[in-house]
Amino acid sequence: MKKHVLAASMLLTMTLLTACNTADSVTPSPAPVQDGAETEMVQPETEAPETEAAPEDHTEEETEEMSSAETISFIVDVTDNLIAESNTVIGNAAATAENYIGIMEIHLDDALAERAKNEIETGKTYLFTIGPAMTMSIPPQVTALDFAPATDEDLARLEEVRAELSNFQDCMTSYESMSLEQIIQDANLNYALWTQEEIKEFIEFITQKGYTEDSEVKSYVNLREDLGGSLPGAAN
Repeated sequence: MKKHVLAASMLLTMTLLTACNTADSVTPSPAPVQDGAETEMVQPETEAPETEAAPEDHTEEETEEMSSAETISFIVDVTDNLIAESNTVIGNAAATAENYIGIMEIHLDDALAERAKNEIETGKTYLFTIGPAMTMSIPPQVTALDFAPATDEDLARLEEVRAELSNFQDCMTSYESMSLEQIIQDANLNYALWTQEEIKEFIEFITQKGYTEDSEVKSYVNLREDLGGSLPGAAN
């Protein structure tokens, strides 16, 4: 049985919408919540994530409070720097308290975006301080209050959380019966949960299967220093 990877509840339930898929479909399946919390499922209507409006445009039904605290910290490998276009950063994130792991769209106000233009780069990792709300969109959207370069301790913590929650082995089992195109489509939604060593193994795996930069379906699965785009970022 395939293991679905979680996004645990913070104050109200949130759900991480990534899980390995069968060869018949690459649409991400809703994942369950840990620790006996009530589960709220949101099923996407299309195969690819769609970028929605900024968090302030979402209704109360579409936005969940993340914590009774005013802020929460996320360690984020930045995949897309869209600050010039939309004051937005997209990255592979993990909450320092293990409450969330996956792709995340981060919105910055004008003042923070102005500073971020000169300080945030793709392929780098940052510690973001986030406001207490997350949309139920794909990917989830949040609002940043501050950011700073990640420390060595942050990077170690990020890998620790990924090692604990990774669905890599289950994905690789699923990929045995999938075409290269299906594998890449699925991995583009799941690799944010994988460790750097697992990502390296996956890159070697698809290379052996014949993947090249000229392949019809693009793989966004790269090691941290080689990140330069994501499926959600491509939708902007």
